[in-house]
Amino acid sequence: MTEYTLIYVPDPALRAKSQPISAFGAELRELVDNMARVMREEKGVGLAAPQLGISQRVIVLEVAQALERDGELIEPVPLTALINPQITPVGNDKAEGWEGCLSIPGQRGYVERWRHIAYTAQDINGQAVQGRASDFHARIIQHEIDHLDGILYTDRTDQVETFVRPAS
Repeated sequence: MTEYTLIYVPDPALRAKSQPISAFGAELRELVDNMARVMREEKGVGLAAPQLGISQRVIVLEVAQALERDGELIEPVPLTALINPQITPVGNDKAEGWEGCLSIPGQRGYVERWRHIAYTAQDINGQAVQGRASDFHARIIQHEIDHLDGILYTDRTDQVETFVRPAS
């Protein structure tokens, strides 16, 4: 099994527009498994294939347990793989919030995102999936889809700060 590793800014692969997935099988399953492994090892809540240097339209996300973040209660989100995802805003509400990125360690930025979205995608078997997400869940999906288009959160804000991640 190929073991993928996280890449970091300024790697040009993070700026490439990803290609749609058309083949659903063992290779895609292996990629998704690696993405979930890296995301969990790095204690992230989302990861896009470009963050492993793979220019394909695949994201994974997971919030393993409820947590409090910046005064907001974040509900758990089961491990989800979205292949070829697309989003549509639901309503006009936007919210600003802090975002970090595993590929930009030691920084976070204050980014405006849609509060509510609808999404369509395919699952690991190529079957159509759709859903809705709000608040932090919606923020994760928007952040990861940006990666598929070569966009980093730092492109969406002028308010970036440095922080030290606590050792676990």
